[in-house]
Amino acid sequence: MNTYDAAYDLARAIKESDEMKRLTAAAEKIKGDEEARKMVKEYIMAQMKADYAKLAGQKEDEDSYQHLAVLVSNNSNAQEYLQAFIRWNQVAADLQKIVSDAMAQGMDVLELNKQ
Repeated sequence: MNTYDAAYDLARAIKESDEMKRLTAAAEKIKGDEEARKMVKEYIMAQMKADYAKLAGQKEDEDSYQHLAVLVSNNSNAQEYLQAFIRWNQVAADLQKIVSDAMAQGMDVLELNKQ
């Protein structure tokens, strides 16, 4: 099996997946809804900041995050996009793990993760 052909097959499967179709359709909806698009961007940024704060052992600002969550829940386009975005991120993480594990095969002899 040619790995390049398999990679192109995977790319095609990603583009044709239900998750990508949902994300693309939701993205089209918020392109025409400036308020939803702004909310989505703010929500994703707040989520990233909260995640980074948690990783750094800092207290996260839950008030602004909760406020954004309420706003998003009241906008169907923003809510639809974020649900599709979250689902796609999970699929992408799963795919990344599968491919990374396969690519790491044979490198375990180097014991790179051991100190």
